[in-house]
Order: sequence, then C-alpha cells, then structure tokens
Amino acid sequence: MTDRCLVISIGAGLASLAAGVVALVLDAPEIGLVAGILGFLGAVAATAIAARARVAELALHETTVDRARLRRELDALAAIFAEEATRRAGPASDDALPQTELAVDPESGLLDQKFFTVLVQQRVAAARRALQPVSVVVFELDGVGRADASTKRQAIGVLGEVIRRTLRECDAACRIGETMAAAVLEDTAEAGAVWAAERVRGTLHACPVGDSLTVSAGIACYPSHALEAPRLVQRAGHALKTARANGRDHVEIAQAE
Repeated sequence: MTDRCLVISIGAGLASLAAGVVALVLDAPEIGLVAGILGFLGAVAATAIAARARVAELALHETTVDRARLRRELDALAAIFAEEATRRAGPASDDALPQTELAVDPESGLLDQKFFTVLVQQRVAAARRALQPVSVVVFELDGVGRADASTKRQAIGVLGEVIRRTLRECDAACRIGETMAAAVLEDTAEAGAVWAAERVRGTLHACPVGDSLTVSAGIACYPSHALEAPRLVQRAGHALKTARANGRDHVEIAQAE
C-alpha cells in the first residue's frame, strides 16, 4: 500500500510539473488548474506515506518492547525451574529425574506448589498484554484436613485427576497444600470460571468416592477483582473461606472492590 502511494505521489508530481510547463508555454489557465490538482494529489499521497511510515515505526517499537518483556519473563521462569530442578536433584547421579518430572507433584499429578506464584504472575502479565481476563480458582477438599496422611494422599490424588481431566489444555493447575489445589484459567472471566469449578465438582461427584469426597472453591478474576497477581490469589483465598463457611461443596466468587 505504501509503495502504491509512493508511485501515485511521484506520478502526480511529474504530471503536475509537465502540466505546469505546458500551461506556461501555451498560456492555458485550464492546464494550470490541472497542474494544481495534480500537485495537490501528490501532496496528499506524500502525507499518507509519512503517516503510514510513522504507524509502522510505532508498531515495530511496541513489538520490540513486548518481545523484550516476554523474553525477560521467560528467562525468569526458566531460571526458577532450573534452580528447583537442581535443588531437588541433589548430587548428580545416573538416575536423575527429568526436569518435567521434578515440576510435577507426585501425589496429585499437578504442578508443584513452588511454581504457583510464578505461574499466576506469568498468566496475569500475558492477560494484561492481550487485554484478556484470567481467573484463579482455589479448591479445597471438604472434611479431609484432620484425616490421616494416607487418606489425604488418596483424596488429593483423586482431586488432581479430576482437575486434569476437566480443565482445558491452555489452563494450568498446581497443588498448593495438603488438601488444596489451584487452577489458573486463561482468557476466562467470572462466568467461565464458575462453569469450570462446577464441572470439577460435578466430575468429582461422579467418581466412585463422590458420595464421601466433596470440594469447595473460591474464584477471583483479573481485572474485575484484582489487577496484580498476589492480590488475585488473595481474593480467591477469601472467596474460598466464604464458600467453606457456607458449608460443604460450595463455590463462591470474590466480591468486587
């Protein structure tokens, strides 16, 4: 499009010059008027070229800034994963676990708790750039807190399997406590987060242990409930407390500030 405007600008300028010379030689005011019109068209085309060049320059600058910011975030996340893998692996050995296994909690099958904070920060930052919502859902199994360790392991394993089977591939979930898990739902506002939490509850009910094992959930959404990742997690936690105060097997949404 810019090349077309450039050709029009040059052509209009040359035609205007030629028409002006002819008008001068033949003393024809009509041709002079044509020369003026052609000159005006050339000026318009030149202005359009300059405007498009400025827009392209600004777009390139924004893209460069976004790429640099994304690179810093990815580098930070990679460093955290590498540090955690090194810490867990201990002294080098022939049977060291792959890094992907080190990132997964073995009892729940969800991402390890150590990565939850970074995960939420990354998803909120991405949502802010894309002008999209993102939701955090915190789950806690009802009535399992005082159970023995074996029962807790079995319960969190069931919840982890249900969450993995229920959420989308673009979503992520971490174990964040003995009987707790949290999901980060990409491009999801309140209604979608409630639907996802209810699906987890419904799928858990359909399990063989569904009659004895229930879960409560608290939901908070960016940007309606919080603009920063730590506050978003805090609001989801408060909503979970409200859900548990209302009894077993409840889902609550954070109140707008």
